[in-house]
Amino acid sequence: MKKKLMALLCAALVASSLIGCGNQTNEAAPAEESSTGETAEPAEDAESTGETATGKEITIGVSFGQNVHPFFVAMQKGIEQACVDNGISEVNILSADSSLETQNSQIENLVTMGCDVILLNPYDSEGVVNAVKSASDKGVAIFTMDVTCEGATAFVASNNKEIGKMLADYVIENLDGKGNIAIIDGITVSSLKDRTEGFMEQIATSDITVVAEQQTAHARDTALTSAENILQANSDIDAFVGINENSGMAILSAATSANKTDMLITTVDATSENMVAIRDGKVAVGVSQDPYQMGYIAVEQAIKWYNGESVEEFIEVPVEYMDQSNVQEFIDREKGYGVEID
Repeated sequence: MKKKLMALLCAALVASSLIGCGNQTNEAAPAEESSTGETAEPAEDAESTGETATGKEITIGVSFGQNVHPFFVAMQKGIEQACVDNGISEVNILSADSSLETQNSQIENLVTMGCDVILLNPYDSEGVVNAVKSASDKGVAIFTMDVTCEGATAFVASNNKEIGKMLADYVIENLDGKGNIAIIDGITVSSLKDRTEGFMEQIATSDITVVAEQQTAHARDTALTSAENILQANSDIDAFVGINENSGMAILSAATSANKTDMLITTVDATSENMVAIRDGKVAVGVSQDPYQMGYIAVEQAIKWYNGESVEEFIEVPVEYMDQSNVQEFIDREKGYGVEID
């Protein structure tokens, strides 16, 4: 309640001299199922429409570390649809275009514009901490999505440590608990760091040897260079693990060039490239996240906070295996979210 009152006071102070968060003009995606499996319908009361008892509508700001990647396109569609379904018109969606400086400025500007809540996908978990603290000190709630940072009000994401364990379990099962593997992972953001930790903990329970590791999964070009170098130096790799799309697709490209057709490859995320590669038998398995639901749920949780309700510090969005037997289900799901599939 204290946070809500502070947010209302801040909004009142800037109202006479500053405009509120502007309307997002992107076309929203069709209504989809909520995380509970039930179709999200527009609510009619103040609690579900984002209005307080006084009738003031919540204002939401959004800052993506980037928004051109299909993962974040789907997340944005989820945010937009949740705003439509809950009658929220004051939403401003921004992208930092992979610039920490830009994202910090966006957080500051969204606070100045009078936003009550900021939905944040940090470009750099450590680099945004000061801006997040400054916003929180002014009574603005910070809901992080997919990647989190210190000082966030709540975090909406997959259990990334579990994703790492799932990848390890698949590799262990398919290699009968022994063999040589390589991995391209990362520690620059919380999601990659957690996946790496989960994978390494689980793979250590087997007799599998990690013969090469490069922490370059944050970018496709660096991951590709790493994959090529690893394959040149190691001719006896049974599985090559990618912990995100960048690393998975980079590994596939390097393996194709090196004519490594019998090597097990993993990836993460239900993006077009990943799903097509799994469908065509080029990648063995992926772990599917649901970024659309991350965005949708983040808006729902922001409304709860604004209305004085308690919210969990971590709101988990379920993940699933994708392989050739079920990948079409995920392709159909993503198409339903409005995501283009090649």
